[in-house]
Amino acid sequence: MHLPTLIVITLILNALLGLLMVVIYDLSKRKPCFLYWALSCLVFSLGVALASARVTIELPILTYGLANLMLLAAPILAILGIRDFIGADLPLRVTKTRLLTAFLLTVAALVASYPNKALFSAVTALLMAGCFAVGALWIRQLSLRNPAPRLLLLTLYAAHAVVMLVLAGLSLGSGNQGWVYEMVLASHILLTTGTAMLFPLLVYVATEQRLKRLANQDELTQLYNRRAFFNLSDGLFDESVRVGSTFSVLMVDLDYFKQVNDQWGHAVGDQCLQLAARTLQAELRERDILARLGGEEFAVTLPGIDAREAEDIAQRLCRCLAHKPLMIDGQAIQITVSVGGVQRQKHHTNVQDMLLQADHALYSAKSKGRNKVIFHHPAQTPAPEQGAPA
Repeated sequence: MHLPTLIVITLILNALLGLLMVVIYDLSKRKPCFLYWALSCLVFSLGVALASARVTIELPILTYGLANLMLLAAPILAILGIRDFIGADLPLRVTKTRLLTAFLLTVAALVASYPNKALFSAVTALLMAGCFAVGALWIRQLSLRNPAPRLLLLTLYAAHAVVMLVLAGLSLGSGNQGWVYEMVLASHILLTTGTAMLFPLLVYVATEQRLKRLANQDELTQLYNRRAFFNLSDGLFDESVRVGSTFSVLMVDLDYFKQVNDQWGHAVGDQCLQLAARTLQAELRERDILARLGGEEFAVTLPGIDAREAEDIAQRLCRCLAHKPLMIDGQAIQITVSVGGVQRQKHHTNVQDMLLQADHALYSAKSKGRNKVIFHHPAQTPAPEQGAPA
């Protein structure tokens, strides 16, 4: 491996990646993570350029001092970008006090070791190893449905931490010459470039996941929305038809919800919906499909559950909600629901058919006083009337 050629290629690639990140930063409504990563690439390129000039320029303040500071700044900027991108509670959380303490300790270590070039290089490598270790810890917190980019980036960061530890040891050894030192230095350069190239892929995967979640999730309650409910429930419906298993659907509607909005305001109404969503979700199985269809209406798919079991579940949901009022300024806002249900019959062709009949049963529960459960039976198909109470 011809190290000078690799260095030149690295300079060009990191400069291009830095410029690409600047463009993405401008196109992505100026998200700070892209700016951090752009600066990381550009600073690394400058640091490598200055370090490479050691063989031709006898100016240690630039080729050692400033070069090492830039090479150290590159991973710091990269992990700050990772922190901003993840945007969650992280191990080794960065507070102002910790950041100032780390900065002062870093400056003290660099200043103390600067007179000895070998020691200065070793300290810089050790500090970089620490940065990559912190980055690896933070990357572990990133949740992606497709784990490949996260695992690859985590592997590169862990490997980079090890390489920098080896480089620190070599810097303190007999000298910086020899093929082992060149291989370790080349590994450092390649890992840095590879990591920078992974950042856009990481963002793409995470953004795609976020868009899919937004397309299938109700923003207020974090439950499935109408679209996701039918997509998932129709699959379970078809499976129940194929294997001949029982299958039930519930329609759940909050009682007197309009009065809550009128008396307390829509913000409190939203809190009622969120409390109802959490309570319903806690009382259902993991395989059940719970969704907010819109307004104060929820729907539940119960695969493998017959009418009798579904009615028991619905009664339990009513009781749980009735015993969990929403407390606002010391006042309790009672939340009750009316539930209509139906078990799959031979004439049902899809979940939409079942939901229509469950909605008829829900109307009956509303008209009979609310906070009730009514199940549809084949011989009884009540129809909604004009001016029905909500």
